[in-house]
Amino acid sequence: MLILCLYTPFKLDALVKNRTIVPYFVLRISNFRPKKGIFERILITRRKIVADYIEAKKSRLKYYQKISLYYQTKGRKFVLYKPPGKTIEEIRLEKEQVPGKLYIKQEDKIRGIQEIQKVFNRQLSEDVRSNNPEKVKETLVNIVQETLTEPRSGSLEGVSETVNILISEYTKETDVIKNLLIVSKQDYSTVIHSINVMALVLGYATFIDCSLYEKKILGLSALLHDVGKTKIDADLLTAPRKLTDEEFNEIKQHTIRGYDILSKCNFGYKEIALTALQHHEKLDGSGYPHGITNVKKTAQIVGFIDCYEALTNDDRPYRNAMSPLKTLKLIKQDVESDKFSRKLFEKFAYSLL
Repeated sequence: MLILCLYTPFKLDALVKNRTIVPYFVLRISNFRPKKGIFERILITRRKIVADYIEAKKSRLKYYQKISLYYQTKGRKFVLYKPPGKTIEEIRLEKEQVPGKLYIKQEDKIRGIQEIQKVFNRQLSEDVRSNNPEKVKETLVNIVQETLTEPRSGSLEGVSETVNILISEYTKETDVIKNLLIVSKQDYSTVIHSINVMALVLGYATFIDCSLYEKKILGLSALLHDVGKTKIDADLLTAPRKLTDEEFNEIKQHTIRGYDILSKCNFGYKEIALTALQHHEKLDGSGYPHGITNVKKTAQIVGFIDCYEALTNDDRPYRNAMSPLKTLKLIKQDVESDKFSRKLFEKFAYSLL
């Protein structure tokens, strides 16, 4: 029996080699079969080419100097648009046509984030010195958002310099850091929450007269305590309702996933990863993920302040954000139940004055 199919006179291997797909006509007679898996090889190759490139955000293009930028032709090939060593403005002056979308190679993503972090950190230093809390918070949001697009070793270490800047300028411009909490953003998110927790933690650390070394560990631990949420379904994190027990158990996994991410980074401080793991543990063993009672001090501090910040700032459909005084009264009940340290509670309350 004759069966009409698609066939090409070109060699099948050439399709894969050239990474193109062409009409395929086959006159198949009797039990003739094309090579097994050839179509899968073509599709996988095609997908791999596309996966090798990621679209660059237009707002970030001006920051890429050492990173190459590419555009995609109508034939779906990626062609170099901007080589390393030049800015996008220089290239646009040289070329009349500007592509609608530009891409970077997947392998360059971490280096791209590092390059952007350096630019934003320089901007942050200027913003702090200019005594402008709005600009400080805006730049912090940009830094953290960019970092969390690829939360792993190579990108997360970049916020170490961010915390250094805040700590070094804190004694000179204390009001700027404190006023970060007053500056609100329209969309409350993990990024905003993490920045707010860091600001509160640095305020507490200054109040109890921590050393610069201790402040850096506390600042980094606070800023990255929820990094594991990048590995949780975003719909669960923003669900406009109370979560089911199963969904809440999934949310709880952010502590373990955060620890897994941070333990592979080169910070040199074990407390950062342990804080991500333990910031929801309680001194009476009622916390998660492991129900321990021997909670690291840094995790105690960040965990307590994390709770305070979430209650005072996070409006939900099923509950409203609470006033600072009401929140402290509520948390005091947990202190009296031995979930939180009384000493920590008292000093934190005074640090808010």
